[in-house]
Amino acid sequence: MVKHVDRHERLKWFHGEIKAERFPNAAKLAEQFGVSTSTAHHDIETLREELGAPLSYDPHEHGFSYESGGFELPPMNGSFDEATAPPDEGKLTEGELVLVVAAEMMAKQHRTSPFADVIQRAFEKVTESMDDTVSYDRESLKRILEADIHPFPPVDLGVFDALARAIEHHETVVLKYFSGQKATVTDKICDPLHIINYKDNWYLVAFCHEKKAFRDFLMNRVMAVEYTGVKSAPYTDFNIDKHKRESQLFRGMESPVEVVIEFDKFAAHWIRLRPVHPTQHIVERADGSLEISFKVYTFENLLRWVLSFGEHARVLAPLELQERVHKTIGKMNQLYNRF
Repeated sequence: MVKHVDRHERLKWFHGEIKAERFPNAAKLAEQFGVSTSTAHHDIETLREELGAPLSYDPHEHGFSYESGGFELPPMNGSFDEATAPPDEGKLTEGELVLVVAAEMMAKQHRTSPFADVIQRAFEKVTESMDDTVSYDRESLKRILEADIHPFPPVDLGVFDALARAIEHHETVVLKYFSGQKATVTDKICDPLHIINYKDNWYLVAFCHEKKAFRDFLMNRVMAVEYTGVKSAPYTDFNIDKHKRESQLFRGMESPVEVVIEFDKFAAHWIRLRPVHPTQHIVERADGSLEISFKVYTFENLLRWVLSFGEHARVLAPLELQERVHKTIGKMNQLYNRF
């Protein structure tokens, strides 16, 4: 693998691979020169936008070719080498939007530290500077279980940056997307429209070419992003607030539901260590056990949190959550019946 090679050399290599009909892509470029996928995407955009290369993405070959065979690299004087255009005043660039993810991770990691308030205020200032590309649903943060944020799903910063740039430039992309139901990685050709943080997860809202409809993709399942060089439709009628109202993913419960959970003496110690939820109420028992109650708008991930305590926790209410726990334990029991 070649290291520490400037952008000129990377572009010459990429051009040569296309001329040789080897259909290079960002992943291959990043691997060849030991750079990040984000840098590789920047190189490809430079080739197309600044050097005028007639790039075309072939979804069957998973790589790029030239629409016309006569293109040759013009003389490169280094004016663009590793440089970036100055950002618009008061607006975050695509690359700077990556700071939103980094800041969110820091805010979560230090939520119970003495620096929590300072970090949270800084994070809020960053998110207030965002434009229509990315949004942070603060209301949903009030509706989730605080204890459920550890561990939180990681997001590849290169993927985040690539999708933000695709949204900014209205470009169709190919997602290498891991399907949870099929446990396989498939190609999803789509037009990215918006990135949103909802219930502690990052989602890409995009128009899916296969389904011919707007879909929500969990971003930590996006393995890679490939640009196609094809401009997407304008989607002038798309509205993120309207989409959230109509999408099954963002609906949740209309009103909060009270959850009551009993923890024995062993598990009660861990519940006392730090707050579980802003609305929590704890009833201590003489034997060292306790009951905790709080109100939530969704059971998403709550089931997993309860089960993590094993036999030391029992759901007392509501009945729906009790039934979910019972059903899950029944399925787990079937897995171990042979022992």
